[in-house]
Amino acid sequence: MSVTTRHLIRKGAFLLFLATPLMAQFRGGFDLSWYTIDGGGGTSTGGGFELGGTIGQPDAGPAGGPMTGGGFELVGGFWAGVSRALLGDFDGDGDVDLADFTQFQLCFGGSSNPPAPTCPQGVDADLDSDGDVDLADFLIFQQNFTGSR
Repeated sequence: MSVTTRHLIRKGAFLLFLATPLMAQFRGGFDLSWYTIDGGGGTSTGGGFELGGTIGQPDAGPAGGPMTGGGFELVGGFWAGVSRALLGDFDGDGDVDLADFTQFQLCFGGSSNPPAPTCPQGVDADLDSDGDVDLADFLIFQQNFTGSR
């Protein structure tokens, strides 16, 4: 094979290499109308399983719906931020009960007064965020009272 023929074959292969992505752009038939990219991120755990997501991760499954397999289902979307599960649950055990009421009593200072000096450190009994622990806060506490679970 002559040098000229090898040179032409190399040029042809190179042009074909460059043309392939260009041809893919003009072929059509590619549809992204169902595609979403959500913000947020975090990790969810339960039992022996752990699922993680990051910013810019597309929704799971076809057309943004759930991805399923066996007895499992994964749904994409926004990750929940850190939040207090229930107003008045000062000990973080998932209920508002007498143990929480004891801590609320220690913080009760009355209307237009700061929380009482006996209020345990880290307990925010100002449930309506108006700067005091008073009857308005007690009403919120009472509405969320679940008793021990």
